Amino acid sequence: MLLTDVLKESGIISELKHAKKNDVIKEMADIFFKNGYIKEKESFIDKIKQREDIESTGVGDGVAIPHARCDAVKELRVVFARSTTGVDFKAIDSKPVYLIFMISAPLGVKREYLQVIAKVARLLRNKNYKKKLLEASSIKDIMNIFYAFDDKFPREVQVKLKNGRVIHSKEGGK
Repeated sequence: MLLTDVLKESGIISELKHAKKNDVIKEMADIFFKNGYIKEKESFIDKIKQREDIESTGVGDGVAIPHARCDAVKELRVVFARSTTGVDFKAIDSKPVYLIFMISAPLGVKREYLQVIAKVARLLRNKNYKKKLLEASSIKDIMNIFYAFDDKFPREVQVKLKNGRVIHSKEGGK
């Protein structure tokens, strides 16, 4: 699976309108709903917030990866958003978040869901891709960064879990 299989230009917000975490979650959920990826926006938002209540998906270094699997979701998809001013996502490093990858998946989709999380994590470990995402001037430029990533890392990622969470991923597989 390629990142661009689940992330399309219509799923990119080049500059968030909002700066508060809950408003950003709603803004991004609107994109899922407008694109037809989810059936019920409020249920999806509730699941994202429930996940955030357990532990922030602000993973540090300016990144958040909010995600939910629920029956309100029609298909596995990613919406990407960027904030030049930063969002207080209650990240583990207590710093603002500038890049947000929101992931949706239906309940029955687990393996592919983990692959998408692992692919996003691999992309974000590369400081060059992060820098390019922060500096891109258009949605098309942002999308081209994702295409370039997929060209360089087209293979499946091997995922190791601990208590249902991805703890390690590396290139491998097919």
